[in-house]
Amino acid sequence: MGITILLSMFRKLVFGFFIFILFVNTSYAGNFETGIKLFKATKYKQAVKQFHRAEAAGVKKTSLYYNLAVSYFKLANYKKAKKYFLITSKDAKFAQLSQYNLGLVALKQKKKKLALKRFLRASSTAGDPRITAIANKQIDKLKLGKGVQAADGGMSVTYGNDSNVLLLTDDSPSRKSDNYIESYLYGGVRLGNAYRLSGSWYQRNYSVVNSGDYSVLQVKGDYLFAIGDWKVEPGVAFSNSQFGSRDYLDTLDLNIVAKRRMDAGRVVLRYRYSDIGARDSIYNYLAGSRQQARMDYYTKTDIGRLRYRYQLELNSRENRATKNYSPTRHDFRLRLRKKLADNWKLKLDAQYRFSNYSAAAGVVRKDTRLRMVAGLGYRLNRQWTITGRVINTNNDSNLISEDYARTDWQLYTQLTF
Repeated sequence: MGITILLSMFRKLVFGFFIFILFVNTSYAGNFETGIKLFKATKYKQAVKQFHRAEAAGVKKTSLYYNLAVSYFKLANYKKAKKYFLITSKDAKFAQLSQYNLGLVALKQKKKKLALKRFLRASSTAGDPRITAIANKQIDKLKLGKGVQAADGGMSVTYGNDSNVLLLTDDSPSRKSDNYIESYLYGGVRLGNAYRLSGSWYQRNYSVVNSGDYSVLQVKGDYLFAIGDWKVEPGVAFSNSQFGSRDYLDTLDLNIVAKRRMDAGRVVLRYRYSDIGARDSIYNYLAGSRQQARMDYYTKTDIGRLRYRYQLELNSRENRATKNYSPTRHDFRLRLRKKLADNWKLKLDAQYRFSNYSAAAGVVRKDTRLRMVAGLGYRLNRQWTITGRVINTNNDSNLISEDYARTDWQLYTQLTF
């Protein structure tokens, strides 16, 4: 009889234990999910309460501590944010992201040396290449050149339809429509903290209008240093190109880039001097020099990321007796990039350019060009993106032969690594 009573009590105890575990797990799940919803609604104080209730339920999960850390960071309670990021940094799955966030915490606490240490750990820890990239950007702000990835690169393949193939040798329309395949491959390596070597290859092949085919191979070297708040990077590049089935141009570029961050955005200044030679004597009229001076301003707004650009271009080519190939150009551009839901990104670009040519055979040419670009991209995963884009160009010229409209439809995929 006593044994029967003991067995009955044991069964009740076991049943009660499982009911308790079920209650704890249900309570944890409810509090955690409620906390996530409150966090997404930017109600961080309420989210913290829910996360702590889940913690009090007895379940110790890294995802819970990570959400607590981020919530405290949003509340500017950096001491507690650091406490929980340190906990999550011990989990291999969260290690890289936690080190990056610990760097952000250190920056908020104005501990730049500690921040640099945390970002360096995030950069060197295996994991998501996107976290590596943003960690490198933070490092580069604190110590020039330290945060640039040792090697990077990418490739893209495009299928498009061009309603009016542009013949580059004359910068004139062919009045012919054609499909094409476009390929682009690039890569670079950093030598030490300042020197960088890179290269690229580009090719566009038309299905029918083969005289519009174009390819170019380029190698480039740059050196990075700082002057006050400016990051300065001079460099030299050499490229050779082919147009249709013929050798086209050899180009030696001397360029310098200067960048500076400001409270509201970022300024980038560029200057390029190009010495251009003809690889085939039939293109001797294009030999000479080109100068380009550009200013870009990047800023974040409520509607997305904006880039304002102005570029001045001066050309001094050999020219022909009946045609001038040395325009002076003023180029104004505005670009908007906006992240949409579920890995979608919108890109809009508007360009207005006017070109003046010196007289040739008594004729003075003046062009104005308006180009509009609209693109919608989707990120498939960390490296792959697929994008649809349409480019509409209207060139108004006082010469009938140079007056044209052009629409270019593109579908391309891009891989970065």
